[in-house]
Amino acid sequence: MDLYGENYVLTVDIGTTTIRSVLYDSNCKERGSYQEKVNTIYSTGNDDEVLVEIEPEQLFQQFLRVIERVYKTLPPNAHVNVGLCTQRNSIVLWNKKTRKEETRIICWNDKRANKTCHQLNNSFILKGLNIAGGVLHFFTRKNRFLAAQRLKFLGGMVSHRLIVTINRSEKLKRMKAEGDLCFGSLETWLLMRSSKSNTLCVEASNISPSGMFDPWIGAYNHMIMKIIGFPTDMLSPIVDSNLSDMAKKPIIERSHIGSEMTISSIIADQQAAMFGCGTWEKGDVKITLGTGTFVNVHTGTTPYASMSGLYPLVGWRINGETDFIAEGNAHDTAVILHWAQSIGLFNDVTETSDIAMSVEHSNGVVFVPAFCGIQTPINDETACSGFLGIRPDATKKHMIRAVLESIAFRVYQIYSAAESEVYVNKNSPVRICGGVSNNNFICQCIANLLGRPVERMTKSDHVAARGVAMLAGYSQGLWNKEQMKQLVTIDDVFTPNLESRKGLLRSFEIWKKAVDRCLGFYQ
Repeated sequence: MDLYGENYVLTVDIGTTTIRSVLYDSNCKERGSYQEKVNTIYSTGNDDEVLVEIEPEQLFQQFLRVIERVYKTLPPNAHVNVGLCTQRNSIVLWNKKTRKEETRIICWNDKRANKTCHQLNNSFILKGLNIAGGVLHFFTRKNRFLAAQRLKFLGGMVSHRLIVTINRSEKLKRMKAEGDLCFGSLETWLLMRSSKSNTLCVEASNISPSGMFDPWIGAYNHMIMKIIGFPTDMLSPIVDSNLSDMAKKPIIERSHIGSEMTISSIIADQQAAMFGCGTWEKGDVKITLGTGTFVNVHTGTTPYASMSGLYPLVGWRINGETDFIAEGNAHDTAVILHWAQSIGLFNDVTETSDIAMSVEHSNGVVFVPAFCGIQTPINDETACSGFLGIRPDATKKHMIRAVLESIAFRVYQIYSAAESEVYVNKNSPVRICGGVSNNNFICQCIANLLGRPVERMTKSDHVAARGVAMLAGYSQGLWNKEQMKQLVTIDDVFTPNLESRKGLLRSFEIWKKAVDRCLGFYQ
């Protein structure tokens, strides 16, 4: 087939466990892909906290390599634009003069700021802010002040991990004082490394979960940053997901891969997955099961102030117009399966669905997935993981089933919190993606618990990459929203079994008791 002269979008999906490039043609059909495993480094910090880091030079070379491997499959004069989707809230600091990194990439699930956040959440400053927000909301009825009433700092936010990282290093404190220190999330850092000519910026969906962004004004929340002592002089300007508000689109220099390439769109990984699932209307629901679990509900053109720990995020911002989502998450999903495999519960993760289905129930065994604490809707970063209810007749099969059920239970717990607060359209499908969604047992459990059909996306682990390609093509006029609906493809549909649902809900109630016993363990 002659590919000469066509328009292409080459997307790069930079995740916590995998970095991949995927090539799409002008009909958004996948024409090639290449991926590598990201080497994520786990270690213990000063206060026995879990540090999660990535070597920046290694990741940048992987970034160039995955692009080059796919780019080489094209004819010389093909028209290619690059789209990036990146893991959110992972940061790196570098020297402004030398452009050399001063830290490793500090990942979104790194726990170095947990103690600081716990202290701040119990401080008079935050309690005063919460009270002020409540009073202002009472008189104005503005949701922005309701959010201030419920504000709680989380270790996964950028703000406190950056402050803690700087304060622990005399060199970084000196560089900051001298104006030589820069920081950025992954997209900002990649722009810095890709070309000296690029204007440093942060993309709207990436900055929105950082703890520094106010979705009600669409800009940085300088008041909060002043209260916590954040170095606002280090901030980069916020831009649209399709980069339409940049005077000059960023590039990847010719020196890196032999050809200059234009970056035409950037979006955060979960928002890219939501776009790729076709969940573009108010009330649509997307579930991602990857390194973590993410449940996203489209809330339309206004952010939502949650009472149960859902986070109001920018879904995407195209030509200055913003779609918002509410998000609940659990940090431990794929990592739980990797751990279970490492201790010998099973040999091959692809066999776990059949193993779980080979027993009628978990024999009373339950598992609490909380290596990084429990997030939405409980938000207890001092919770612990554990198997409970183990009896002499418990087997590996029962334990495997308990682990898989725990992933489904966390989804249901988050979904229930979302359903109680925001509008969920029961007439639109729940769509699921991510590598762990290839497990049929987990998907069926989720459908049973939700009492709704769950549609699994085709090539479920490529959905984020496809989402940024669709966004790039949509922004460039390759297809409109109606045409994009034809680009969304479903691999399988899981229909709820109402009889199985009864037993699963009973197990869920037992599991919630186990969760209660694991809360506050590390206080």
